[in-house]
Amino acid sequence: MKKKIMTLTLALAMALLAACGGGASSSTPNGSGSQPDTSVTEPDQSAPDGSGDSSTPDASEPDASEPDGSGDASVVPLPDDPTLSLNRADFTLFTAGSTFQLKASPAGGSLTWTSSDESVATVSDNGTVTAVAVGTATITAKDASTGLTATCIVRCDWEDEAPDNGGSSSGDTSTGGSSSSASVDLQAFFDTINADYEMPFMMEMDSAALDSYFPGLTGISAQQLVAYQCALSPSPAGDVVLVQLTNSSDVNTVKELFQDRIDYMTGADGGQPGAWYPGPTEMWLNSSRIVSNGSYVMLVVNENCDAIVDAFNALF
Repeated sequence: MKKKIMTLTLALAMALLAACGGGASSSTPNGSGSQPDTSVTEPDQSAPDGSGDSSTPDASEPDASEPDGSGDASVVPLPDDPTLSLNRADFTLFTAGSTFQLKASPAGGSLTWTSSDESVATVSDNGTVTAVAVGTATITAKDASTGLTATCIVRCDWEDEAPDNGGSSSGDTSTGGSSSSASVDLQAFFDTINADYEMPFMMEMDSAALDSYFPGLTGISAQQLVAYQCALSPSPAGDVVLVQLTNSSDVNTVKELFQDRIDYMTGADGGQPGAWYPGPTEMWLNSSRIVSNGSYVMLVVNENCDAIVDAFNALF
């Protein structure tokens, strides 16, 4: 009896143990006793794509020290060489004593002016060229601070008239010019050249216009003053101003006023050209003339300026 009870107890214990999954052989679902490898192989984090060392730079990109990857960024191109220029490269004076003022650009600095032949033309410290005799001379401006130079050719061109002694042994010809000068009618001269040359829409300047365009001119004593300007804009012709001065000592003052007008219209004074348009600016630059004879002074701005100057000189 006891033996039978013990046998039943042992069988019950074995059944309970089996029901609880115990035993070494039940550690795996397939009963093999081995466990699957659950580890995951990850790429090398030192390389972004797992293919190499991330510390190695991409050799396809240019060196940051060179903007275009082709040269040394520290190399800076040199600026253009500085230059010195004049407001004219070539001009003609048609009477002895007539003048023209040269101006250098850029302005400033200490300029030295010289003439290659002072027997033909002289030049003052401010660049004013004065005709002396028929011929050609070269005017040179030199900047003492930079050593730069600029040149201009001046041509003195007129016919030297042989003196007519009229059978007199004295050879005195000084009265000829003064007697003819007294008979010159400047208004009649303007009317002639206005008809003979292209001067459309010329309008006489009143005192207000003269004070605006030629400040100080009306304050100078004159026996005759004839002044016209073109009423068109842009203008195909420029100013014509004719003056017979009471005192010949005022001739240079009037010439300076005329030159100031030219400088303003061409922008030679450093400002915006008063002529505004390229064509008129070019006309004022290359077709303007200031001439004098005795106490008479003329400013003419016209494409036929040289012919008009010849006609003016023929009056005396």
